[in-house]
Formats: sequence, structure tokens, C-alpha cells
Amino acid sequence: MSPRPRKRKNRALPANLYPSNGGKSYMYRHPVNGTWHGLGVSRAQAIAAAKELNAMLIPDNDLVAKVLGHITVRQHAQWWLENIAPEREYKASTLEMYQVQMRKLNAAMGDKAVEDVDVQDLAKLQEKHSARTANQIRQVAVDLFRVAVSRGLRPDNPAEATLKRREKKSRKRLTQDQYDAIHTRCPRWAQNAMDLALITLQRRGDVARMKFENVREGRLYVVQEKTEKYDTGYLAIAIGPKLDEVIKRCRDDLASPYLVHRRPERKIKDREGMDHWTQVKPQMITRAFAEARDEPGLLEGVPENERPTFHEIRALGIKRYRDRGEDPQKLAGHATAKMTSNYDSGHDEIRWVEVAAE
Repeated sequence: MSPRPRKRKNRALPANLYPSNGGKSYMYRHPVNGTWHGLGVSRAQAIAAAKELNAMLIPDNDLVAKVLGHITVRQHAQWWLENIAPEREYKASTLEMYQVQMRKLNAAMGDKAVEDVDVQDLAKLQEKHSARTANQIRQVAVDLFRVAVSRGLRPDNPAEATLKRREKKSRKRLTQDQYDAIHTRCPRWAQNAMDLALITLQRRGDVARMKFENVREGRLYVVQEKTEKYDTGYLAIAIGPKLDEVIKRCRDDLASPYLVHRRPERKIKDREGMDHWTQVKPQMITRAFAEARDEPGLLEGVPENERPTFHEIRALGIKRYRDRGEDPQKLAGHATAKMTSNYDSGHDEIRWVEVAAE
């Protein structure tokens, strides 16, 4: 089997010898097991060593290369999914994002050897997509090639050299008037979900998982889905008058373990991801909110990609707490004040700061 043509910049180097660290040093790729070894900064010494290693390691008939070949991006991505992903214990949504962006990488360079992918390959792919998608591709590529380096498949990580693009937020903040208008158009169970999100500042997944058994001793206990591995994810929320009113409203004539629940059109046993027939999935909350929001006469003229989503209730709630002079960071479960401020920014209203000047 004839060797794969070398890149123009590497044609003067012996087989299996590659520049590293921006051309300041050299690495040798073992032709049998694919591991990488540093050969220093001297070009002459690296070339001499590579020639000697090739003479010792490469069989005359290249049978080993025929059997082993080179690991492609597609093969490495599959190996990552089978060996690395299970150890990370990613949430389903995170793993799905990885798989989606891996498909884009495979479509663009899946049959290319891992060692031959360069910064330009990845930059060209990212340029074809929006800032958000490009940044997700970069995130996945950085992870993939970092693992590739640890496997000895290449000496460096080309994805780290690509630029992270600035994502401009197109979605508008939810105003109190819009909240009230959407609220009146929602079914009762969705109204409960909206009010719980507004008062407790919890994400839709955490709202959907709230149970009556978590209400005890004057507190609502919440283990936040996104931060359950950290101390900020375990909340004992004191139940004030407004939250108590919403919880009481959730106790209707339909027996359910969940605060947010509904009577489906037909009962289906063993529904995927659900342990009770009255349970509401997070997607159902999003859909009910969007359907009410998009009813005629409410947000006509506002582009679809700019219309606020259910998640914007969290930002509205944070703003309301800030307007009252209260710090919502712990309630939101944010590790830093900056994260909370990101949710508080973008509202049209001005918050005047009281100061004194002598």
C-alpha cells in the first residue's frame, strides 16, 4: 500500500516526522502503534533520528500499515462516544448536543486521519454556521482532539487555535405585561408552572420535577438538575405567602405526586421518561407557553426568533427580586454573581441607584 501523500509543508521531512509547537520542534509518529514522541528542536537531528527509526520500524512490504491504517475522525469520535462519554455522566441534552455536532464534524472531515486535521479545516467548518452552532462545534472539537492527544493520535490540538465567536442574543426579554397576557391564555397547569418558575427562579426541568413530598416543614426542597453535583444545586426554599398560594392551587381534584400535572387526553402506561400518568414533561411546559404566546394579538410583528421563551420567566423573576433590592443569586442556584447579572441584563427599564453626595 503506497503511503498517503504528505502535506506540501511536510514533504521535505522523512515519513512519520512532523513539525510541532508551531514549527519550533519536531514529533515522530510511531508507524506501528501510532504514538507520538518528541525529537527536540534541531531539524537536522530530528531528520536523522526519523530516518533511523523508519529503517528499524517500517517493514519493507508495509504489511503493518495495511492492517492498521490510520484512525479517522469518524473512528475516533465513535471511540469517544463508547469510552469517554459514559465516564462523564452527561445529561441527555448535553450528550445530544455532542452527537449533533459530531455529525457535522464527520460530514466535513470524518474520513480524514485525525493527525491530518488542521486549524483551517475546523475554521472553515465553523464559518459555515451561526455563532452559537460554531461555538458548539468548537467545544466538541476541542474535547475530541484533546482526547486524541492523550491517545497519542496527534501531538497537538488544532481546535484550540480556532476563535470562539461572540453570540448576539436575539431573543427579547419577557416583560411583566407579556407574562400576565400569556398567563391568562395558558391552561391551569401551565399557569402553575409559570408561577412556580417566576417565584422560585427554577428552570423548567426543575419545575416539572417538583413533588408534593418535597414540601415539608415550611420549605420546598429542590435539587437543581444542572447543578446537582455542586452545593448551589441543593435548595431549601422558604415558603412565603405567594409560593404557598401557588402550591395550594396545585392541589386540585386530580391526585398526582407532582405539583405541575395535567389530565392527558388518554391514559398511557409506561410512558417513556415518566413515572406517573399525570406527569408533565418539560417540553410540554415549553409548548403550552409558546402556544399561548403566539396567539393572535399578543406578539404580532415580533420575529419568531426574538419572541421570549419559558426560560425568560427566570430572567423576569431575577429582575423582580433585584427591583426589590434582594439578591436572587442563591435562589437561582448560580455559582457566581456574574451569572445572575447575565439574566438581569437586557431589560428596558432603568433601575435607579440611591446614593448620597455631601
